[in-house]
Amino acid sequence: MEAKEGLVPWATIEALPATAADTLLVIFRELGGVPAHHAALAPGGWDMQADQVLIEFDEDLHFNRYRAFSLATPWSAELPWSATYRAYSTGMEGMCLNAGGHGGKWANSSSDRLFGGSDEKEVLGPLGSSRWKQRALYDAINDAYALCSTQVSLARVSIHDQIGGLNVNQATKKDLLLEPEALRPFLLARTVPVEGLSTSP
Repeated sequence: MEAKEGLVPWATIEALPATAADTLLVIFRELGGVPAHHAALAPGGWDMQADQVLIEFDEDLHFNRYRAFSLATPWSAELPWSATYRAYSTGMEGMCLNAGGHGGKWANSSSDRLFGGSDEKEVLGPLGSSRWKQRALYDAINDAYALCSTQVSLARVSIHDQIGGLNVNQATKKDLLLEPEALRPFLLARTVPVEGLSTSP
């Protein structure tokens, strides 16, 4: 697998059906998003591509209360990673806080503009982490885009996953290769395919 850019269009709210776009903007506002800045919501490029499948690799920073909230959409049941990711988001928030409770992983000028600021580092109070919120919303935009677009076949792999008896986090830390015989069926089970896509949300 190698990182590639520009092979398929990047996800945008504008490219989604109106009902999906409206739902995502509601999530944005409920996370504290500043309505005047919603036009700045732009997830950017995809992580990797293997054959015709785009792969998003979700590190520990992706799993927290805001991602759990952004997975509570009408179309989440159609995502093959949804239930597992909701469990990770509630069960692994401590790991996210250890890794992302400071610096630009907690907040930056762009994310603070979008969400009206952040609490002090490592404080999950009324404002919490603007960068975590931004990441959770961008993941939700990518999810919806993969369901709606005929140009995108998307799989998500988490650092918390077990593939072929190996924990992905431990495998990456120790430079262990995941067995192709285990990785291929795992990715297939985690893919929103191009063919037969639902036209919803």
